[in-house]
Amino acid sequence: MSSALRITFLSVLLGTTLLLPVAGTPLGAACTWAVCVTVLARSHRNGLLSLACLYLSLLGLFHLGLVVPTALGVTGATPPDWMRSSHLQTALVLFSVASAAFTLGARLLAPARREDPAFSLGAQPQLFWVGALVAAIGATFLWVGVLQLDLMSSSYGAYWERAMSEDVRFFGFGLMLFPIGLLVAAVGATPGRMFALGGLVLVVLGPLFLRGFRGPIIVHVAALLAIWDRKDARVARRVAVAVVLAVMVLVPAIRVSRDLGPGGPSDLGTIDPVAVLLETGGSLRPVVVTAERIERGAEPLWMGQSYAMAVGRILPNVGAWARPGGHTLSPSAWATMHAEPWIFEHGGGIGFSGVAEPYLNFGTIGVVLFFLLLGLAIQSWDRWLSRDPFRAAIGAATFGFVLWTVRNDSVEVFRAAAFASATVLAAWIACRIRRPRAPAVGAVGFDPAAAHASERSG
Repeated sequence: MSSALRITFLSVLLGTTLLLPVAGTPLGAACTWAVCVTVLARSHRNGLLSLACLYLSLLGLFHLGLVVPTALGVTGATPPDWMRSSHLQTALVLFSVASAAFTLGARLLAPARREDPAFSLGAQPQLFWVGALVAAIGATFLWVGVLQLDLMSSSYGAYWERAMSEDVRFFGFGLMLFPIGLLVAAVGATPGRMFALGGLVLVVLGPLFLRGFRGPIIVHVAALLAIWDRKDARVARRVAVAVVLAVMVLVPAIRVSRDLGPGGPSDLGTIDPVAVLLETGGSLRPVVVTAERIERGAEPLWMGQSYAMAVGRILPNVGAWARPGGHTLSPSAWATMHAEPWIFEHGGGIGFSGVAEPYLNFGTIGVVLFFLLLGLAIQSWDRWLSRDPFRAAIGAATFGFVLWTVRNDSVEVFRAAAFASATVLAAWIACRIRRPRAPAVGAVGFDPAAAHASERSG
């Protein structure tokens, strides 16, 4: 199918999701999503490990993982109360619209051609070493926070209660800074060094994953695999299969462990790996909560205030964005307050949704425009991976935080992008300082051919 035909097809699909009620059924939304994932995977050499395909795959996993198995009757679990809401159809329509708009946006900017000799991502030493340094600093902050809060011996839920009264900035800042440095280093790494970075993830983040901090770690591992696929596709895809299998086994076990605590059942081998879908599929709930309040007129549109909050957090403790009459809660906290008041009062949350946030701010038109622009942006980052390692590093280091917004709000994205840009800027300055200056024409020993080659390699 030619590019023009794909764009026409996706435009028709977007119009269909906006107009036809079938987009608001679980199977209709699943079919729309599956078509969009197929279009993205087949149009890119990296397939499911292209950036756009990874984003859309996780968007579907977190929003449909519960409602589709329930609709098909493949699970005996009792559906939660929110699935009986009359606003579930609106939530599924919004998801279908988001999937079609995102895919259309990504296809408006064609991926780098498969025959492009620069398609593979080469090594850049300055990026690797500066990124590794930032990752080391981030890991230090992170584990100082872990030891400070005694997270290895307390329950997952205890962290959120303690966050209401204790200083958790070491932990939170480290959990942001470490993956930024890791992914910048990955963009600049040789294929052989990718194994070292993968091992670093296991050492630094593995214990936290087993203690229940799953989502933030999974998204950054997905971003790392996308970069690895540009370095060595054969190895990266084997690692990706191993990671998926491990997640399918470990996620349900970790859920039981963190919910029941150390005194829970010791036999976790009987957990059905399909439970991963049911566990992750709760991100549709915040969409239902948001649609319910918006459609009833109980909540006016925020008109971009959640994004203003995210921008205001770029500088820690400085971004006081709130003004009289403005919202002081993040979208995630707002949704939890209305859906689960007890959990909200104890520092917990139900998460949020990348689909719900643009709808909360600007309504259905906001969902269409946001996902069109997001598709364009992520496809641009993907093209940078084959053309410009420094810009690619900014996009790659930000991508994991964008992936996290599929089931949360955007409150950390702009801050992460700023720190990623600062890290890459430091690497670029180091590269410029180390680049040898070509002697002036006529100087003794000047070789024009060598100088030209040096300029092209820079």
